This record gives sequence, C-alpha cells and structure tokens, in this order.
Amino acid sequence: MASYTYRYCLYPNKEQDAFLSKSAGSVRFVYNYMLSKSKENYQKSIKWNLYEYKKLLPELKEQYPFLKEVNSQSLQQAVVNLNKAFKNFFAKKSDFPTFKKKKNGGAIYIPQHFRIEQDKLYIPKLNTPIKTRMHRPLKGDVKSITIRNTPSGKYYASILVDKEIKQLKTCNSAVAIDVGIKSFATMAKTSLTDLQISHEKFDNLKLLRKTEKRLKRLQKQLSSKQYKTTKLDNTKASNNYKKCVLKVAKQSEKVANKRRDFLHKLSKTIIDENQVIVVEDLNIKGMLKNHHLAKSISDSGWDLFKNMLKYKAKWYGRTLIEIDRFFPSSKTCHVCGYKNTQLTLSDRYWICPQCHTYHDRDCNASDMLLYEGLRIAGFSNLLGQELSELTPVEIGSVDDRSQKLSKKHPIVEAGSSPF
Repeated sequence: MASYTYRYCLYPNKEQDAFLSKSAGSVRFVYNYMLSKSKENYQKSIKWNLYEYKKLLPELKEQYPFLKEVNSQSLQQAVVNLNKAFKNFFAKKSDFPTFKKKKNGGAIYIPQHFRIEQDKLYIPKLNTPIKTRMHRPLKGDVKSITIRNTPSGKYYASILVDKEIKQLKTCNSAVAIDVGIKSFATMAKTSLTDLQISHEKFDNLKLLRKTEKRLKRLQKQLSSKQYKTTKLDNTKASNNYKKCVLKVAKQSEKVANKRRDFLHKLSKTIIDENQVIVVEDLNIKGMLKNHHLAKSISDSGWDLFKNMLKYKAKWYGRTLIEIDRFFPSSKTCHVCGYKNTQLTLSDRYWICPQCHTYHDRDCNASDMLLYEGLRIAGFSNLLGQELSELTPVEIGSVDDRSQKLSKKHPIVEAGSSPF
C-alpha cells in the first residue's frame, strides 16, 4: 500500500466561499496565536509541548466564539502543523516558524466526517455540498482531505488515499541526469547488459523569464493603486488594487502550473523507461546565494524534479541513486580520469590534455555520474576492469599546447589559460 493524493478543483457558491474563508482564517488565527504564545513562554523558559498547547483550544473558543463555527479537528491540526514547524527548525531543516498571512492563501485539514458523492463534496458544519470537478475516478481507501485556497482565489481539494500501485516491469536500461540552466537536463543512457552510452538533452523552458515582462507590467500597475503601505496606515485598499492582486497571482500560478506539468511528464517518462536512475545531490540552497544565477535556478525547479523522481521510483520499483555533491563530475575526464582543476562555470567545452578527448561539459558530467551510479548499484562488471578502477588524477603542470577556439563554442584546454 502506498500513500497517493488526488487533487480536484472545487467550485463553491458565495455562501460556501464565505464558510471556507472563515475556516481558513480561523485555522490561521489559531496557528499565529499559538506561535505568539510559544514565543512568550520561551521568554519565561517554558518549553514547547504539543499536548499542553492543544489544551488551550477550549479556553480559546470561549474567548473567541467565532472559532466554534469551524471544525474542531481543523483547529487541532493547526497546532500539529506548528509542532512540525518547530521540529524542522530544531532539526535544522528550515527556518524559525513565521506568522501566516491571508494573502498567501490557507488550508483546512479534515480527517473524518466527510464524504464524496459523484461530483459533490460534503464537509462538517457546512449544510450544502460543494460542487467538485472529478476529472478522474477516486480509487483507494480515503484517509483525509485538505482544502486549499490559492492566492488566485481558487479552491482545491487534496484527498489522501492508501492504494495499491502496480509496479512496472523490470527493464534493462539506466540513465544519469545532470541538471543545468542552459539545458534543463542532460541524460546519459545505457543498457545494463552492454555499455553503449547515448546522450539526450532537454531544453530549459525558462517559464518565468518568458513571462517576466508581463509580470513586471502587472506589478507596476499594482504599485500605482491605492493600498495600505504600513501597519499604521489607515488607507483602505481600493477595488482596483484587489483586482490587480488577483491578476498578478493568476499569472504566477500559471507559470508554476506549467513548470509542474513539465516536471511531472519528464519524471514519469524517465521512470517508465529506466530501471536505474542516477542523480546528483546538489546544494541548491547554497547555489541560490549566487545572485547572478538564483532566479534561473529557482525557475528550473531542480529540487521539485528530484523529489518527483524519488517518490515515483519508490512507487514503481525503480532504483534511484544520489551521487555525493562533492563528486567532481564536470571536472573529471570520463575516459582517463584526469581532473581539470581550472575548469570554470563559463567553460562549456574542454580538451583533456592526457587523452586529448574533446568534452561537452554536460555530457561528460552525465557520463561520470552514470559510471559512479553503476558502480554503487553493483554493475562494476559492466564497466570493465579499466573503468571500474577509474579515479580522478590531478595534474598541476601540463605541457604548453596550442589553444583551439571555436567561433561557436570556446574550447578551453585543461592546464592552460585562454588569455
């Protein structure tokens, strides 16, 4: 049995929209209240305790009666979510929890007392069913439902189920994936019986870059509208401001949806066609500190792509291997093992001074990842005696050689300077 989530679009009427907005606001209020309370208690040297904070909910309902109109289990889940946030913070997986904002949307968790009949969703404390677009059949043992409100004003129901996922038939191929900015992914493919490597590149869609002009124009229009600029400002946001906020949110959501659709299709294709998948464990958080590349890296969605490969490989019985982030895949010649310590990020092509092999940087990196992945997976016999003992060799001084520069692609020979 595996956990699987179905996502359906909801179409609430005005009354239902008001109830869902009130529920999301109440959940957000409880989360922010408990976070504020925990900060106060920390000053008094009182540690965080999930169950002690859950006991505060009945008293909080008496103090704020509007909380009684919302499903009690949804409010309890807000405290559980804050507990998870603290655990991630203490495990150094995330930053300290921050207060939730209305403009970022909200979520309502409903673990029970709901039902789905055809294209209608019934939830606690709401008398009328919500119209639901069931674009695909719901299969499996339903566990819980989470209703999310996006910044663009749309509602989605994420239904968690336990279901049997049929594993794919074992295939006889392996692939190594080197992600990049110019090309989203460079893949080195081979058979698991005969080492014959072929390469395939997928262009980076650069969705944010393509819509950047429109986004800038919308944000410029937004900044000229009447709205509240500071907490002490009593200016009321105009209707035109609210309309423009929705336009910006819809444009951003469209970019995110296109990116997610591309990553889902590519990851599923890779899982279907390969038994062994090799990826690189990149320090994306550290790479985003490079302000020249941060926008392009964020626009690519590398981390989301790797997460999709992880859970899909687990579902369908594939082997996913992560290579250490310090493995010198780009700098190491896949033919002889020479390590080019002078290779820079701008060098897309280079010639090995030992074996004189012409290297495409991305293809060479994917080859090295493939060799290392096959070695870890136990296919050393496939690599052969020579390649199985391949280790990077650092050579400090190299004989002077004639520098060959192509008009289209500059070729940097290792050990020499282009100037």
